[in-house]
Amino acid sequence: MNIKKLHATSVAIEDNGVAIFGNSGSGKSDLALRLIDSGATLISDDITVFSKSENNIHLFGVENTKGLLEVRELGIITVPYIEGIRLKLVIKLTDKEIERIPKKNQTNLLGLKFPKLEINGKNSSSVVKVKVKLNEINE
Repeated sequence: MNIKKLHATSVAIEDNGVAIFGNSGSGKSDLALRLIDSGATLISDDITVFSKSENNIHLFGVENTKGLLEVRELGIITVPYIEGIRLKLVIKLTDKEIERIPKKNQTNLLGLKFPKLEINGKNSSSVVKVKVKLNEINE
């Protein structure tokens, strides 16, 4: 088993693990909060534990921050959380201009490839874009 802690916020949408990567201030926690408001469950905020076994990666929280989400202008709030969800999608937050019709991207984590969606997490449509991408993956 291979375990790695990475600077990412993660949520579960049904049984799909979503890892959100981005620079500090890019909106990882904000996107997670909006996803949670639309039915997702927090796995971990800011640091996520990626645990590889065979051909899967499962997501876990860091012990001292489980169930905690940092929300700008509010502070740290407590929310329900879940662990051990299998990673299905990697989100990369960016503030650069993105192609209108981008190529399908993948990223490599712990030697495994995962679909990657590059979006501006601060856009109001970002929650829907994440759900559309998950539907595409699960078809």
